[in-house]
Amino acid sequence: MGDTNLQIVAYYKPEGNNKNNESQSFTVDFNPNTFTIANKIEFKKEEAKGKTGGDPTFDKIPPLEFTLEFTIDGTGVAAQNLPNEQKNKFNNTSSTQPSSNDYVKSRVKELRKVTGSNINGDIHRPNYLAVLWGTFYIKCILTSINITYNLFDRGGSPLRAKINCGFLERQQPGAGERETMYESPDLTKYKVTKQGDSLPLIAKNNYNESFYYLQIAKANKLKNFRNLSPGTTLILPPITEMADNYNDE
Repeated sequence: MGDTNLQIVAYYKPEGNNKNNESQSFTVDFNPNTFTIANKIEFKKEEAKGKTGGDPTFDKIPPLEFTLEFTIDGTGVAAQNLPNEQKNKFNNTSSTQPSSNDYVKSRVKELRKVTGSNINGDIHRPNYLAVLWGTFYIKCILTSINITYNLFDRGGSPLRAKINCGFLERQQPGAGERETMYESPDLTKYKVTKQGDSLPLIAKNNYNESFYYLQIAKANKLKNFRNLSPGTTLILPPITEMADNYNDE
């Protein structure tokens, strides 16, 4: 998988740190053609009868609205540029026979499953999402998805689709500025310990679950993890690895 390709990650908790195990993420084949962000500022307009103009009063700053437009291509024209995971999917679902090319259809189905364009029965609502690209890590929900099929084989199977997704940002009450990708629990991070730090506390702060402290100890080959020395640099693996290791034990 290409490290620089945009990902849409699905979660089943609003905190955005527990992945939906059945539909974890969707990585685009090719990075978006456009990434449009709408940052609105709302004011109250107080207009008295018989008077002109007025001084608008600040009301609020609504959540960001943003749209992504990207392409799913099943023709094979640029298959060599696909991330390895998508390249394998293309090789397994493409064919030169009419009506047998399922790559575009399977990728659209995968996108719908991840984004929760249908109701997730486990949480009785569409999935909580996050978009990761470059330095962006934006917690959000899907508000719209438009799919335009614009190339077909002789049997009518779609060979290319243009996807336009609309999202609305989610921020927890009291949250500060937007996180960067480097603060995401989906990426490897490094933590320099200080006086008073403990592995359960570090696990709680970074993964929202203190029971991952054993996986942190294992990843850092710590034998006496109850006594952390200040200044120790710890590796904090992606949450997917933490969850996998926890389930294996």
